[in-house]
Amino acid sequence: MPSTLMLLSNPHRTDPRVLRESRALVAAGYRVTVVAWDRDSGGDSETEEEGVRIIRLGPGSPYRSPGKVFAGLVMFWAKAFRKSMGLDFDVVHCHDFDTLPLGKAIACLRRRPVLYDAHEVYSNMVKKDAARAAMALWPIEKSLSSTADEIVTVNEGMADILSRRRKAPARLVRNSPDLSAIAGVDDGETRRNYGLEGFVVSYLGSLEPGRSVEELATIFSPEDGVTVVIGGAGTLRPFVEEKAAENPCVHFIGQVGTDEALRITCASDLVPAVHDPTNPNYVMGTPIKVLEAMACGRAVITSRGIDISAVVEGAGCGFVIEYGPRQLRETIMSASRSPAKLAEMGRLGADYYRHHLSWDLSRAELLDAYRALTGPA
Repeated sequence: MPSTLMLLSNPHRTDPRVLRESRALVAAGYRVTVVAWDRDSGGDSETEEEGVRIIRLGPGSPYRSPGKVFAGLVMFWAKAFRKSMGLDFDVVHCHDFDTLPLGKAIACLRRRPVLYDAHEVYSNMVKKDAARAAMALWPIEKSLSSTADEIVTVNEGMADILSRRRKAPARLVRNSPDLSAIAGVDDGETRRNYGLEGFVVSYLGSLEPGRSVEELATIFSPEDGVTVVIGGAGTLRPFVEEKAAENPCVHFIGQVGTDEALRITCASDLVPAVHDPTNPNYVMGTPIKVLEAMACGRAVITSRGIDISAVVEGAGCGFVIEYGPRQLRETIMSASRSPAKLAEMGRLGADYYRHHLSWDLSRAELLDAYRALTGPA
């Protein structure tokens, strides 16, 4: 049975992409081991989840302190490298650039192929917090990624960038949800479980600046008839918790698993993914929330100037607005009075998703990449 070693720089507790890919590989006959950086607890542990062996390693680290993050990352690399010496695998699967140097070192020593799984352009992601470091990082990222045996990534724009200087182009494995995991879901039951009433708007994702999290937590009052559900983790969590305690129309539900996030999306009326278009990482990225909403047949709101807005406009599955709290509130209030329009947007989004963005298409690309490296499972 062929096997893979996945390397991950987060604790792998609510990472939907890694979960979907692991499930697909296990179902196709691969043994999957994930070595993840548990920067939250800082401890070492091992467990098995859905047939996947998960090894979590410290040290602990904050998320938005570049110096401390880099020091912690190097320590994780060292521990993961030592741990890999006792593991058996045929492929080294590197999730994002911050595991690629580690993966290349392991692959070189063990003479194994490398699959680079680019969730984003890493230098764009750190540009807001460390602009000078990002400028120095991009040539290294470009050079090192070009040496991977296979590359998979999340959208066409990134595939184009990562395919340059390569004979084999990057493959598209999108952040598309696998709806088979929530077959037969009861939206009414989900609403009752979370106490959701009225017009439900859900944001489930990273609680960081530039994603309209602060706006969603503050722009509505109970008389608006809007219930805002916010879930996730990040530096804005204390702010959201405080606002939820003050305002009964804001529900904070903490971190939820991948399948539960899909259930809540299905029970929502509208899903915002309104990101700051001055952030290069937000411009190029594909918000998972948009794909989940389309898959569930729910209308979305996104911001003009980010790449996914072209898909939303082309599919007719939602609203594209200027980034800002006034436009966000006005659009949500208007949408709450237009149920027929929302239903049609949801239908169009689901249809576009089935034909162009479904997980079935991405799963086939992922398995093709693995077959190119290992042969048939």
